[in-house]
Amino acid sequence: MDFDKILKSIGEFGKQQRQQFVIVATICSMWTAVHMLCLAFVGLVPEFHCVDQKVNTKTDDVISDACAKPCKKYVYDAEFTSIATTWDLVCSESYKIGLAQSIYMSGVLVGSYIFSSLSDSYGRRISFFLSVGLLTVFSLGSAAATSYNMFCILRFLTAMCNGGAGLTGFILATETVGPSYRALAGTLVQAYFAIGIVIYGGIAYLIRDWRYLIAVTSMPGILFTMAYWIIPESPRWLITRGRVHEAEDILHYIANKNGMRVTKDMLQLESSDKSSNSSKSSPMAGKTYGFLDLFRHWELRKRMLILTYTWFTCSMVYYGLTMNASSLGGDRYLNFILSGIVELPAYLVCMMFINRSGRQKTLFWSMMLGGIACLSLIIIPSNTSHIDSIKTSLALLGKMGIAAAFNIIYIYTAELLPTVLRNTGIGVCAMAARIGGILAPAVVPLGESLAFFIFGGTGFTAGMFDYLLPESLNKPLPETIADLSQTSSKVTNKEAMVMDEQRVQDVERKIDKLSNHDDTAFSENDD
Repeated sequence: MDFDKILKSIGEFGKQQRQQFVIVATICSMWTAVHMLCLAFVGLVPEFHCVDQKVNTKTDDVISDACAKPCKKYVYDAEFTSIATTWDLVCSESYKIGLAQSIYMSGVLVGSYIFSSLSDSYGRRISFFLSVGLLTVFSLGSAAATSYNMFCILRFLTAMCNGGAGLTGFILATETVGPSYRALAGTLVQAYFAIGIVIYGGIAYLIRDWRYLIAVTSMPGILFTMAYWIIPESPRWLITRGRVHEAEDILHYIANKNGMRVTKDMLQLESSDKSSNSSKSSPMAGKTYGFLDLFRHWELRKRMLILTYTWFTCSMVYYGLTMNASSLGGDRYLNFILSGIVELPAYLVCMMFINRSGRQKTLFWSMMLGGIACLSLIIIPSNTSHIDSIKTSLALLGKMGIAAAFNIIYIYTAELLPTVLRNTGIGVCAMAARIGGILAPAVVPLGESLAFFIFGGTGFTAGMFDYLLPESLNKPLPETIADLSQTSSKVTNKEAMVMDEQRVQDVERKIDKLSNHDDTAFSENDD
């Protein structure tokens, strides 16, 4: 029996899947969000001044402009400590704070690829919990770092494990979810990340010492690693490794936990030989496609360039606005918490409109909202009353738009790229997103006006480019590059509503097969 058909018979999102999803999503999204945005508070710079200690004076000479000339000793406000106060990362050394975050995001990029390979070779579960355990060790080590260089090395290693935990955890949390609930599960993972932002803001408010802050937020990893004994391996991965009987045992376990009375004989999966033969008979089996094929065909090249730029922009603006939330006017902790809260309604609105107005229009307006809100921040007169509240509101509005766009782009990209190049294309887009995350910390120190101009300008232009993309709602997924010409024309909502019901069901059937990595999903001729 087909894997997704079995999921439908035992429960697509039953009690066991929900419990596993909550545990894994808490770790791979909520907890990793805390580490991803650690420097939002660990890298804060408090008020400070320079005290030039002179030999023949009994009192210190306080210099009004702390960065006016070389200084031997800085004195910091006692509100909180950070790596800036510990290693004097101010004035000419202030760039090192943004550099530390860029190094961290580079580690996430490296770790995503390392643990992705480990996950495919050795299993989702062991790779996920290995990354969680190592993340805990390296993060606790960074809390005890005795130098800036040591701190950066340990944060890079922490980031590698963070990237691995996020990637393998997402797969582990969603691979046993039925096709009817996958879009919801993907959105909920994003929501868990937003909740992690809110929680981290609250913890940072209570713990003002950066070493204790890292230590306290790392400690849950010890408890999380114990979940290894209650989370089963992904049955999908077991099937790809030929361990069909183990996969069937896990599916039977899921069925029992969901309260479904089934026997193992009722859950027999298709043999690997049959699946292999089906794949060989697929029209896609005769040719191997690579990276360069993404840019050979004009329509595919256009889509890839726009999608890559959009992924890059979403990541850069998202992390830039989040990291900068604690530096806006007003209460830095409240602003940071609000930057997480505004994502929750963004995801709700996103889910409401992508199946009604379509992917393209929802993405376009989300990007435009984010871009225009950021651009508005640089034209507010400095003498405006309640300027701090206005700036915070606009920044949060921009964050809301970008968060919605970031959620849509995952679904939209998968639907726009042909099956033969879908994984390769998404990998390229994901790399562009990581590069955007690496550059975000370098943009924030450029100054508020220039930073928001870059965030707003890229968001606005990305939205304009996104308008050139075709709608994918209620349209069959392209199988080959040649199919792109059939899906490039735009479809109105009225036309989509009057589509033949049997045609819609046929598309859904093909998507279900595709999600199960069945290359025969599009082997039948479309009418």
